[in-house]
Amino acid sequence: MGRFLIIFFFFAVILPSVAQIPATGRVSEQLFEGDIFPEISLKTIDDELLKTEDLKGKVVFYNFYFAACPPCIAQKNGLNELYEMFNENDNVVFISVTFDNYETIKQFQNVHKIPFKIVSTNKRFVVAYPTNFLVGVDGKIVLKMVAGSGRSVRNRFSSAIHKELNKINKI
Repeated sequence: MGRFLIIFFFFAVILPSVAQIPATGRVSEQLFEGDIFPEISLKTIDDELLKTEDLKGKVVFYNFYFAACPPCIAQKNGLNELYEMFNENDNVVFISVTFDNYETIKQFQNVHKIPFKIVSTNKRFVVAYPTNFLVGVDGKIVLKMVAGSGRSVRNRFSSAIHKELNKINKI
């Protein structure tokens, strides 16, 4: 348990400031709240092409995880609850990004039932897991959270999603 806490502390506290997403597959700029989310193009495991440019005007929640990550697993119930709150709203998109292979994803799905669009890529977009981003209707990062309990992720992101949806309703 002590070893897990040390590892968790390292990934949750030490590395969050260096979570990065590259547009080219290489580590590039650090991303912070208020930054424009970079242009990416990824294919889901269901063969759907997701491009940042196609998601503009929508509220997009990105969850970066991998199946063998205990803090990632601990968040899944809260993430699924967050999804249930907004899944009928066409202006909100949920995307999980992992470097796990298709078979590992399917095994993980059997247990954790991730309802998000799932992208499997060999690119390592972030250095700390789990990392969650909320990208607002203007393409800027509204909220970034590394680690955290499922409940805290659900609560913080649900509030931020509601604020972004209010922007759409005012347009």
